[in-house]
Amino acid sequence: MKNTFTIRNEGGVPGDTVGYTPLIYTAGSCTHRLALHTHEDVWVVSHPVVGARIAFVRGTFDVHARADFHGVRDARQLAIRTLDALLERIGSDKFNAVIDAQLERVQ
Repeated sequence: MKNTFTIRNEGGVPGDTVGYTPLIYTAGSCTHRLALHTHEDVWVVSHPVVGARIAFVRGTFDVHARADFHGVRDARQLAIRTLDALLERIGSDKFNAVIDAQLERVQ
């Protein structure tokens, strides 16, 4: 069975249901099961329970090492790099606190 979740806007209103690839990510001492998916032709990392976007996947591969992009495998690597950069900016405590607060709101 394909993994799916419902996207929610900032007000928590449900939107489209999308399929995703699970992305396990550890921030500090917390491990999160996130959703890697496309939305409007862009790769995105979201939280499947909360339904909120965490980050647009950004980055590039070294053109000398990779001349092409191979879908979810490469998107997963870029997603990890994007999340790592986010944690460098805000720290794992804030990252985890925001997710915890959102989980409390929707449950």
